[in-house]
Amino acid sequence: MIRLPLVALLLMSIASCSWFSKEDEEVIKPAKLQKINTEVTLKSVWSTKPGKGADDKAIKLIPALAGSRVFAASADGVVVALQADIGRKIWSQKVKEFYSKAEARNAFAKDVDVITGGVGVGGDIVVVGTAAGELVAMNQSDGSLAWRTKTSSEVLAPPQVNGDMVVAHTIDGKVAAYNVLDGERKWLYSTSVPSLTLRGTSTPIITPEFVVAGFANGRFALLDRERGIAGADERIAAATGRSDLERLIDIDGNMIVNGNRIYVVSFQGRLVSVDLSSGRTIWSKEASSIVGLGEGFGNIYIAYADSRLGGFDADSGRGVWEIDALTHRDITTPVASGSYVVVGDFEGYLHVIAQSDGRFVGRRKVDGDGILSAIVVDGNRLYVQGNSGRLSVFDIQ
Repeated sequence: MIRLPLVALLLMSIASCSWFSKEDEEVIKPAKLQKINTEVTLKSVWSTKPGKGADDKAIKLIPALAGSRVFAASADGVVVALQADIGRKIWSQKVKEFYSKAEARNAFAKDVDVITGGVGVGGDIVVVGTAAGELVAMNQSDGSLAWRTKTSSEVLAPPQVNGDMVVAHTIDGKVAAYNVLDGERKWLYSTSVPSLTLRGTSTPIITPEFVVAGFANGRFALLDRERGIAGADERIAAATGRSDLERLIDIDGNMIVNGNRIYVVSFQGRLVSVDLSSGRTIWSKEASSIVGLGEGFGNIYIAYADSRLGGFDADSGRGVWEIDALTHRDITTPVASGSYVVVGDFEGYLHVIAQSDGRFVGRRKVDGDGILSAIVVDGNRLYVQGNSGRLSVFDIQ
């Protein structure tokens, strides 16, 4: 199969084709999957389809776990609560029903994805971002409306809920905190946005002291949790090159906070380890990633922009292993499950890789439309929402 790189597809979603020369539209061939020595199996537990998948490939709806329930959303506007062990539906809610007919006509264009960011859970609510430029919060118990509130722009990353606050990152370079009880905005932090960016944002991280956010200008900030004031604002990538494409340095991928360190990677920039107390860079490596980082076994795992997968020692930055067997297969954010690292790819395969040495130990095709959203892990159980909109659950055995 011959296809355009994912980065080009993401850019096309925000820019006309006139941005691209023939050189920019380079066609590439994804690596062909090679036979592996299967050591583990991916046993299907249950699956369900809340609704349709997203037409906009920048929308990556990720299920969320809370207690014995899993919450999932579909791009056409359905949110469901399911029993995590057997997949039984507890409730289902159409987000459009929280809008009057007149509001819905004005808020949602025909044949456009309804839910753009989610799912966030915490504080007895479930939160999603909608194409209306709003956050919609539902009660976890029954899916009834808790509140709606306007955001400054689209929310493409899952809103985060922690304690008394909900935090959302919008594509206009703003991060805002809202009261978990009524959706009232507590603070807003703004950054400058370059003229051309990848379509997407990083997911904020809420710690006891800070909200951590990465931006399209290659900077990340540690924001005071209560006031949204930047205690640190650090650059990890600088725009270089002559063209706008060469100067893209977005931080869109998953960041990691582990103890007193944060790990951040940008597109066409660096992977850095930073001390949270001082803001001092402990180690850095040249790197480029769209989907970002995972962690496990004392390592930081990176899915490079070209879909190589690498591991670095979290303390020293020493390279542990790197594999190129999935090059240009648009792999998802790496996640650790037990002794393994798991990624999905554009053809809908799950790949299980040993954390110890990077060897492939298992593989299974789970969605014919592919997988773009990050996999959610609970022990040896994987929750996978594919591009078709189907949520499938597997145990690594």
